[in-house]
Amino acid sequence: MFTPSLAFSKVKYLFFVILSLVFNNALHAKELIISEIKNKIETVDIYGNKFILNKNYIIKNGDFVKSKNQNSYFVFNNVKICLAKKSSIKFREIKNKNVILEHIRGNLLVNKIKNKSLKIEISIYKKFILDVKGKVYINQFDKNKFILRSFFGLSYKPFYSKKIFKLKKNTTYKYSEELKETTASNILDDSLIIDCLTNKKIIDTDKNYSFTCIQNGKRLVCGYK
Repeated sequence: MFTPSLAFSKVKYLFFVILSLVFNNALHAKELIISEIKNKIETVDIYGNKFILNKNYIIKNGDFVKSKNQNSYFVFNNVKICLAKKSSIKFREIKNKNVILEHIRGNLLVNKIKNKSLKIEISIYKKFILDVKGKVYINQFDKNKFILRSFFGLSYKPFYSKKIFKLKKNTTYKYSEELKETTASNILDDSLIIDCLTNKKIIDTDKNYSFTCIQNGKRLVCGYK
């Protein structure tokens, strides 16, 4: 037997479900709106459209961003992403309050100290840096090799293992075949680190340090010259 009140309840429930989805999507979109940019950053979306990143652009799944010939940065929801010249990342996954960045090339510094609610993970060579809580710097200096600077302590997980490694605070690590603690002299002199750490609005492009690693006995010593 048809009951009008039951039909009305179903319609009402469906209405609230749709309204909830729309409302949640709107909140999600607001979290990833570009609020600040310094220097030109080229963007390619998942459909192959190329354009220069602009304020108020909503970051989407699959967006690829690349700095040009200058150190650059952009900000969304108080998260600052700094890229050295000719460096690139991809937004591999955006879901709810979780963002997975794929570090593709060059030097990257993520500064999310002002945002505690958004969860950011970084993928590099199929390895994961889990739940960035403050600041992390990565320099890809060779094929499948990188230097990682943990400022606040991080969790690291190779893709082939279920084991999660806790990284030390204010410590530098080098990855070649595995991640090991290393000595990196003058790493804090990199202008990308200086600008992101101090939240300066001006990128100093005059400081062009070259990054090298030198074998010292059994230890590999890396730094800027």
